[in-house]
Amino acid sequence: MLEMLSLPPILKGLLVLAFAGFTFPVTGVYLLRMNLLPLRFMLMHGAILGGAIALAMQYNPFWTTMLVNLLMVLLMTKTSRSMQVDTGQISMFMMVISISLAFIFIYKFNVPAQDTLSLLWGSLFALSWHEVIGVLAFSGLLLAFQFQYRRKLRAVFFDREIAFSSGVNEGRLYYTIILLTAITVAAAMKLIGALLLDALLLLPALIASLHAKSLRGVIIWSCLWGGIFSLSGFFLSLAIDIPASSGVALMASVVFLVIYMNHKRFKS
Repeated sequence: MLEMLSLPPILKGLLVLAFAGFTFPVTGVYLLRMNLLPLRFMLMHGAILGGAIALAMQYNPFWTTMLVNLLMVLLMTKTSRSMQVDTGQISMFMMVISISLAFIFIYKFNVPAQDTLSLLWGSLFALSWHEVIGVLAFSGLLLAFQFQYRRKLRAVFFDREIAFSSGVNEGRLYYTIILLTAITVAAAMKLIGALLLDALLLLPALIASLHAKSLRGVIIWSCLWGGIFSLSGFFLSLAIDIPASSGVALMASVVFLVIYMNHKRFKS
């Protein structure tokens, strides 16, 4: 197994998955605390649209997906502010229209089925060094944002109106969180695919919420669990010859079931 780590694609995959695992669950906490799960579904469908466009036009799927998600977020936020429409309703509409456009591109440009399915399970070992550097840089940015605004974020998570009355620009923080989430979803889909996205974003945050006693503890434990799942799932995939994304999801699911059952038994 160690000999495989000398191969550049394997090494790049391990490096990126480790950094993503230790940082991306932060946005999972944001999604849960701010009840933004509809946004996650919209971004997943947007990432599929970006991937379909890239495959049809022979562009780079990573950056195309990122651009499509950012444009969808900008459109959603602008529409919600100008028309005073709930972001959940807008995200549902954009989810439907984006997946419709994705299938139109796939159909009209005769995108091969195998390439289409790669949008669903990711392509961890096909990353270029530019993409690796991009993910590592974003991981650092995500941690820096959490550290810099940790007190303001705590106030916003507690109550947005109280945070605003206390002088916190909750609107700016809210849209920054949406922007960071959009980039995270696009990057995570490139790594482990749409179908297993929750294994890297939501399951670590859910597990941490079951045993952590504070928001700080939830953030720290989410990152730790995400890193543990990423590393253990990666090496499990090498050991038994399964996709890395499946290994990560399997480890996260097993730990979630164990901790959830213990938590339920303890409360009863």
